[in-house]
Amino acid sequence: MLLAAMSARADCSRAIHVPMSPIGLSVSFEDGRAQGIYPTLLREVAAADGRCQFDMHRVPRARLQSLFDAGQADMLVPASATPARDAIAEFVPLIQVRASLLTLDTDAPVPRSLAELLARPDYKLAVVRGFSFGAAYDSTIATLRQRQRLVEEADPSGVARALRQGLAHATVMTASILVGTLVVDGELTPLLKRLRVEPLEELGWHASGLYLSRRSLNEADRRTLRQALAQAARSGRIWQLFNELHPPGSLGVSIRPLTP
Repeated sequence: MLLAAMSARADCSRAIHVPMSPIGLSVSFEDGRAQGIYPTLLREVAAADGRCQFDMHRVPRARLQSLFDAGQADMLVPASATPARDAIAEFVPLIQVRASLLTLDTDAPVPRSLAELLARPDYKLAVVRGFSFGAAYDSTIATLRQRQRLVEEADPSGVARALRQGLAHATVMTASILVGTLVVDGELTPLLKRLRVEPLEELGWHASGLYLSRRSLNEADRRTLRQALAQAARSGRIWQLFNELHPPGSLGVSIRPLTP
């Protein structure tokens, strides 16, 4: 489905520089070509009138944020809102997400809150370095790091392997990220049947989307992109892409449309 309603407005002054890192079914690469939900969305935005083009290429996750911070990337996608990012960029919400506690087929009682997790002295988490799911998450991760109860990996695949190897008891992230990673990586796909998802009291629903850099994009280009991408969210296209690519029934606890 093309985003035809935007065609009169999409008029970027230059190609938009969008470095990306693999993240489940949201962003993947095959033979150097970006694929997945967000590359598909951006290509549809570009195709709406042919005047707004996106230069998408792969970079390591550790480098992605630094490029954006330095004004060497026009977009950060996907992303959750944080105060540090808000200081240098404009957030465009596209979807609602909720991070959860994810474990592999354990019958042991699991923490129901971040506070309970912190209170368990031997409980370790594996997380993706640089991920953020709000202030409560960030504070918990900082405390676990200080207490040496944190396994930090470069990407969700590393987190899945850490859980499989028993290096950590659980991870905290949006379930769709890990589900998508297990679907894409055949070596890890058997873990899908073992995945257990539990909500945490402090982590509710919040908007996820992308950032438009104030350091590299002029105001007119940001306005053009904001209008185009907001239309994609309102049209339901982004939600449709999530449902097309993820296993049936896997999204309910982690992702929902921006508006009912």
